[in-house]
Amino acid sequence: MSLPIWAQQPAIQELLNYLVDRLDAAEKRGTKPNAVPLTEATWPMLYTTLYESEKEHLWSQIQQLHKSGWIGIKPERAAMSSAGYALAPKVDIRDGKWLRTATGRAGRPQTSNERWRAAVDSGLQASEAVRAVVRNFCIDIPGRDMATVVEQLNKLVGLAKEPLFLREVSAQLFWGMSKVLDNRQAMVAAILGLTECPFLEASIQLQVFLPHSGWDGVLFIENQVSFERAVRSVNAEVYRMAIVHASGFKGSAIRLRQVATSSLFFSSLGSLESLHTERFSRWLYGQESGGSQFWGDLDWAGLAILVALRSSFPGTVAWQPGYQPMLTSLTSGNGHRPDEADKRGQTPVSRTGCEYTDNSLIPALQTLNAFVDQEAFRI
Repeated sequence: MSLPIWAQQPAIQELLNYLVDRLDAAEKRGTKPNAVPLTEATWPMLYTTLYESEKEHLWSQIQQLHKSGWIGIKPERAAMSSAGYALAPKVDIRDGKWLRTATGRAGRPQTSNERWRAAVDSGLQASEAVRAVVRNFCIDIPGRDMATVVEQLNKLVGLAKEPLFLREVSAQLFWGMSKVLDNRQAMVAAILGLTECPFLEASIQLQVFLPHSGWDGVLFIENQVSFERAVRSVNAEVYRMAIVHASGFKGSAIRLRQVATSSLFFSSLGSLESLHTERFSRWLYGQESGGSQFWGDLDWAGLAILVALRSSFPGTVAWQPGYQPMLTSLTSGNGHRPDEADKRGQTPVSRTGCEYTDNSLIPALQTLNAFVDQEAFRI
């Protein structure tokens, strides 16, 4: 199909390219393009032309596009008039293929998601149901063709029975990159035909201080610095508590109580006697009973950790010797607003099940809309 010479002039190309832009946007949405009002915003070169004769000349060429069936003009009287541009006309696309040829834009660049879906459909060795799941987990690695990425996913089956962590699997499949499969466990499970991803995330590391004189309960401390201060405090022995900091804990306390997903590291500042360490292990993995408490930031995220801990360590309560000074400071006006510490996204907690928290800490946070960080206080 040859392109008329007059259709190659800048003014006509301006309008045709605008129409192709609309066509691209509609295809991306999965819809048909709507009719476009012709205005100074949509076709500047027509409406900024100084001479009426030039406008009529340009309009006659648009009428020719209409007669050829490539575009449509509404209303009909605008299509018939030599000054139809003055009748608030609209233009719709009749032949998108011709428009793309006329502008030299053979096709709309595909989005990453579109390219991913195409690669999955053509390359993933799985059922349609599995491909439907995998399509939702776009993997776009700069410099790597998506078809090659999908080929690597096909190798997951060969690793299914290996005792690997998720990031080890990722590094083996994706050219040494360990984080590609982060937050994609559902995709991995689908490919392997399992209900859950068989590859564990990195184990949670529990740092534990055990008093030399023995311990009567367990204190979970949210922040690393506060944990270090606590185990070096003269009160560490006095409180007779095993003090624990869980590095890598992100809200699922179930993993803390499983041997496969947690690792114990006992502090040399406390007791390393097997009598104490073995007792703590029995308590952690549910073979021995005992109470626990939690001390963290006085904010919604801290209280959310308490809620999570209570789900796997029933009866866990907020540690009042740590929280009460923080509460006093907060009510005295020494807290910080959420936006001052980039905490605006925290979700309020309405109830934890801990009486002290629900009756004292939560009402204070709700009323004052301010927080206090744990590191400002020592035990």
